[in-house]
Amino acid sequence: MSHSNYEDDKLLIEKAEEEASNERLIEAGRLLKEVKDDSLLEKKHLTMIRWADEIEKSINNILVSPDEDGNEWKKQGETHGDRDFLVYYKVNEHNQLSCRIDCAIESSLLVPLLSVFNESDLFKTWMPSYKRPVKLGIRGSKMLKESGRGNQTILVTVDMAWPMCTREVVLHAVSVDVIEEKASIAILAKSETSEDDPIIPEPLPSHVRIDFEQTILIRGCPEDHPCLVKSRNKYPENEELIMISIAMTVDAHVKFVPLTLINFVTRTVIGRMWSSTLKVAEDIRDGKRVMHQEAISKKKHLYGWIEER
Repeated sequence: MSHSNYEDDKLLIEKAEEEASNERLIEAGRLLKEVKDDSLLEKKHLTMIRWADEIEKSINNILVSPDEDGNEWKKQGETHGDRDFLVYYKVNEHNQLSCRIDCAIESSLLVPLLSVFNESDLFKTWMPSYKRPVKLGIRGSKMLKESGRGNQTILVTVDMAWPMCTREVVLHAVSVDVIEEKASIAILAKSETSEDDPIIPEPLPSHVRIDFEQTILIRGCPEDHPCLVKSRNKYPENEELIMISIAMTVDAHVKFVPLTLINFVTRTVIGRMWSSTLKVAEDIRDGKRVMHQEAISKKKHLYGWIEER
């Protein structure tokens, strides 16, 4: 390789690292793919490329309307009371359950809502649990690693109904600025193992480590979005209307998912969980949840960054 090509590659890598440090991971991945000498790419650079590809794919998937002809999504229901949101689900041949929520919110609710997702140590203070007809609920959550803005790895433990043993999931979540590419902010959370990061412990013998993936896309709400067609809500006139789209897939590592469990999760848990999430966000905004408010104040580098965008 000529000296000029070497310098060009080093400059591309330097620019990519700068973009990644500013949460512009898709652009960082694009720059790294232009590097001609692969030997200059370290493991962290290959990880950036992989995450950039997965994030871009997830965003493109979520931008496709679930109501589009030929789509496998089934509408579970819609709510048009105090809040407007649509819930969809699907189950594939591998017993992986996927859910999707599209919800319109006013801009003042965005940071409180994101703090509900982000403050994993506070999950147990608000997440609902169930004993009937199926036992299901959060036992605990633990932060394993945190760096940058919205880049964290957490361990969540979930109690399940007998005869299924306790499940746990290790999630690595990354926030990404795609304002220029998609006029959006995206958050991708994927399950990882100790092979991905040595900080991740092996599961307890009595627990089963499950696979989970979640994409959250934040963007301006289109005026003709299906979520608003039947809306009776009077949104604040002085605030921007935001669309929150969430798509998640869970592989609980069971050979057969009972129909009762599928029905319970799709018809009861998803809607109630989302309603609870929105209520918690409203309480945070209205000053009723001190611990979340304190977390927002301490993490201006994250929540202030989101507000600026």
